Amino acid sequence: MAEEYRVDLSALQQVITRLNSLVDAMDGVGATAEYKTELPEGYLGRGFSQEAGIRIAHGNMKQSIAGMVAELKAMIREVSENTRVVEVGYHTREDEVRKSMG
Repeated sequence: MAEEYRVDLSALQQVITRLNSLVDAMDGVGATAEYKTELPEGYLGRGFSQEAGIRIAHGNMKQSIAGMVAELKAMIREVSENTRVVEVGYHTREDEVRKSMG
């Protein structure tokens, strides 16, 4: 007896939708890291030698976080696009099989 397999296309579509919502959420995280964590000169006080070093370290950390967020977003987009290609491929093949049977 031949074994059958079935791909749940709706599950693949859910994966795509969830991944896209993650990218949207990452936009908010990136914006927060970039624009809501500003550390202007004098904010920590004045007249102590470590103030400039702390601001520089803070700026470096912001850049590092921004880079990580951008890389993570790119990875999520890539997985989403690849999942979409698979979903379309399965859907197309399912249609071909259905037409050949009819």
